[in-house]
Amino acid sequence: MDARIAAAIARLDAFEVRAEEREQRLLTMFAERDKRLDERDKRLDERFNERDKRLDERDKRLELLYQQAAAAAQSASTLKAHMWLATSTVVLAVVGTVVGAYYATQSSHLGMAQAVISAFQQGQQTQAPFIRQ
Repeated sequence: MDARIAAAIARLDAFEVRAEEREQRLLTMFAERDKRLDERDKRLDERFNERDKRLDERDKRLELLYQQAAAAAQSASTLKAHMWLATSTVVLAVVGTVVGAYYATQSSHLGMAQAVISAFQQGQQTQAPFIRQ
């Protein structure tokens, strides 16, 4: 019986040694895996930081484009106002020219009409010329 108990104890001791060896292998394997994961996390963090920098640069470019678009819209609205002002000035100038031409031609028509009437009246007051036959 003592021999059996000693054999069982020996087997338990051998099992305990194998279990400790397996535990050491697992701990080593887990440590290596954790090391690889940490390295991968560092690489990912670097990539994410680079991506964040690119996104920040893109956001800055978009903000600049937005500001340029706003400035262009402001300039366009100013340009539109100037165009309407120029158009109204041209229309007023044309209307003024037409009105001035109308009154200018009225006075010349009046002058011609007076000249024609005067010539007609003078022709009525003169005698008919004597024509020899």
